[in-house]
Amino acid sequence: MKKIIPILVFFLTHLLFKPVYAQDSSKYKEFKQMKLNFILNNSDLTPEEEGQFHCIFNAYNDKYHNEVWHKQRAMKISIKNSLDSFSAESASKFINKFHAVEKSGVTLIHNRNQKLLEKIRPKEVLNILYQEERFDHKMFDKIRKHSKKKTKKK
Repeated sequence: MKKIIPILVFFLTHLLFKPVYAQDSSKYKEFKQMKLNFILNNSDLTPEEEGQFHCIFNAYNDKYHNEVWHKQRAMKISIKNSLDSFSAESASKFINKFHAVEKSGVTLIHNRNQKLLEKIRPKEVLNILYQEERFDHKMFDKIRKHSKKKTKKK
């Protein structure tokens, strides 16, 4: 029975948060567009390279979001909600499953970068990766500042 509880919690959590994913779709699209614009505004791509980048970026970001991000998020929520009820065996299985999802994400990013290198000058690909990192840091900083403001108001 103890082994079944964490599994049930995981699936129930996943089903309960499925509507949140649907609402999250418009936020994801907005975020993706902001990231795309940031990278393009801070890159020196030719019009042909820009078109190639746009296609690769959209395809791989959507795939990562659907195949990795959602799974990781659901798994993190299930840990948060049922950490105390995990047995050693189920915790070990969970860790291995989470690691497999992370590995698939790294593989997707690697494949995306290889596609970029096939279509875009290597120096510009490096700049794209740098701009992507800059964008992520700016968003994390923005979230932190927003979180601090909420904390001060309470």
